[in-house]
Amino acid sequence: MSATDMEVVRAVYEAFNRGDYETATAMLHEQAELHQVEAIPDTDTYIGRDEFVRGLNRWLAGFEPGFQYALEEMIDAPEGVFVRLRLRGRGRTSGVDLEQAGFNVWEVRDGQPFSCLAYFDEGKARAAAGLGD
Repeated sequence: MSATDMEVVRAVYEAFNRGDYETATAMLHEQAELHQVEAIPDTDTYIGRDEFVRGLNRWLAGFEPGFQYALEEMIDAPEGVFVRLRLRGRGRTSGVDLEQAGFNVWEVRDGQPFSCLAYFDEGKARAAAGLGD
């Protein structure tokens, strides 16, 4: 991985967080993969840019508009870009505010974000990124 890989991943989050979903989607590799957190209902793996977006939308359907992925840390790791996030949103049905740590490990391919592995467990995310304890 490289600093450039980290910049590309950061740009996707920044576009998403400002509500520019079209730009965020266009940045993804055509065969992008989203591997959702195993702990969420209806978790799945989504292959291809359109499926990636469908998987993301399934997750976001439970929240009011304006959900944010606040970047807290990015590490150029041996097996990808490790990202520590603060997930922030309000439940669509419950109205309850969510603020929770989340972790992503990205593979960048051909200069585009390709594979996103999502975790709630930092240890599992760090292991997937090739980072030691």
